[in-house]
Amino acid sequence: MMIEGKTIFHKLWYFLRTYVLILKAFDLFLQGAFLITILLESNIFLLLRRDANEGYHSVLVEDYVMMGAAGAEFALGAAVAWWGRGRRQFAVSGWLLATSASGLMVLAFPFAKSNPANVELCGEQTIIDLTTDNNMAARTTFLVITAVLCAITKLSIWAHGLTYLDDHDPQNGPYFYGILISIRLSLGLSGTNWLRPSSEREDWWEAHLSVCMLTFMFAFLFALFPSRMSSFKELEQRREDVDTGFVSTLRRLARNKALITQTLATSCLSTAVLIYVYYDRAYVQARFRIESIRQDPRTSRGLSDIFRALVIIFFVMIFRVRFSARRPDGVKANTASRVAGVIAVFVAIFFVVLAALGCDTGTMHGLQSDRYLQPACSRTCGCSSERYGFSPVCTLDTGTTYFSPCHAGCSKYEDLNGFLLFQNCACSSGTLRAVRGSCTLGSCMFVYSAYQVVYTVMLAVSASSFLMQGMAVIRAVRPSDKVTAVGASLSVVALLSFVIGHLIYMFISYQTCAYPANGGCLLHAPTLWIACATSALLAAMAAVGSLVASRMPTGLNEPTTEL
Repeated sequence: MMIEGKTIFHKLWYFLRTYVLILKAFDLFLQGAFLITILLESNIFLLLRRDANEGYHSVLVEDYVMMGAAGAEFALGAAVAWWGRGRRQFAVSGWLLATSASGLMVLAFPFAKSNPANVELCGEQTIIDLTTDNNMAARTTFLVITAVLCAITKLSIWAHGLTYLDDHDPQNGPYFYGILISIRLSLGLSGTNWLRPSSEREDWWEAHLSVCMLTFMFAFLFALFPSRMSSFKELEQRREDVDTGFVSTLRRLARNKALITQTLATSCLSTAVLIYVYYDRAYVQARFRIESIRQDPRTSRGLSDIFRALVIIFFVMIFRVRFSARRPDGVKANTASRVAGVIAVFVAIFFVVLAALGCDTGTMHGLQSDRYLQPACSRTCGCSSERYGFSPVCTLDTGTTYFSPCHAGCSKYEDLNGFLLFQNCACSSGTLRAVRGSCTLGSCMFVYSAYQVVYTVMLAVSASSFLMQGMAVIRAVRPSDKVTAVGASLSVVALLSFVIGHLIYMFISYQTCAYPANGGCLLHAPTLWIACATSALLAAMAAVGSLVASRMPTGLNEPTTEL
């Protein structure tokens, strides 16, 4: 077979456009770009936390940047989506390129030193380091800019990339959406665990450079795709009667009651799930007294991360298969809303179960009336708890849990094949020994395992609900308004969930914090179950909102469908 073209470059380009730059490749690249953007965003927040651990700024800066990025997404989301609707592959490419460039600028302002937050012992010699980090201000500036660009890039991936796929193969819209939401709630949530060790080392730049260069690679790849492939499907009739101007489009979207109601329901579910996930580690420490920052071999969450990804992918696959390739234009809006509402009911139930799960955490020395004060027996140890956080130990003679080896007054330790035995513990009255982990670790292990299972299933069910809510948004509007609708919907979700919703959970965290430090909270009281109860209420509101949206007309004059 002869390949078209006169020169080797023409032939190479023909080969790429015919066999490589196809819809399946676009889908695969979009998945990779979404995951890499999430990993880059996770690394940005870890580097901000590194400066907070050094005392350069408050731990709350991480929360402020997260809410600021969401605010920028709200302000620019609809305009960004509308502006890039004509050349969607170039829009995705451009935002990826800008994000990569900003992330690479961070490398120009390295950290002054490497100082990982290790757990301290009592009386450990402390060297006062007078080193100043002159790069901190410039580095923080580009970290913040990159965080904002990551938020906009993720919006572009949904608004431009997903709709690009949906326009070419609307029958498999749930299939494309399901893969992205699976990545967001499985591999995306593990990014912090993967990148935390490297973010604290002297060679932090290696992981950061790798993620930035992968982002640049995807930016280059998307620029090669055509605006329309041969499989593009024109679904809208009488396009000459539709004004696609920005203001006219927003007016149509604002009058679409089904779209507005579904967006509010999505905001409730996003707050209930995604903001709760942000406090999951704090919840585990508060309710089960289990160390969640470092991996204790007895309570490791590494396997649970893998198990979580498999369960989420399995659940979402059921809905992808059920609602893909069934109609020439895909699932209808009212069907998607109805299914999303029913699933959200189960999400609320799982949150109620999570709130009910608890165990007797015993006595922690220093914790009284939901407020923590370091025991008097170790106050001369000079513990810098704000750096390493909750690292519980149990004294062998009294059976009392302490916040950390330093707070127990332990000055030595012995490693017995991974089992840490602390010695010379000033707060122990007899053996002067303590072991790693809380004293109730054995009795709480079953309940903690049950929590991990229910938590994983909750995320999987939530992913399925997110899938159907997203498809309801896409199907509730004209095809010409689809891109702007996705961007506008995500911008409202960003405001209601990641700004207002985040503030609600920050207030809960503040009210239940037992050990505040540097603007953050090192240990919460068991009353943090209020966060779970709040998520249950929000998930129930999301269910009601989706079910109401399923009864509302979309203005498309389409017949309703049944399950």
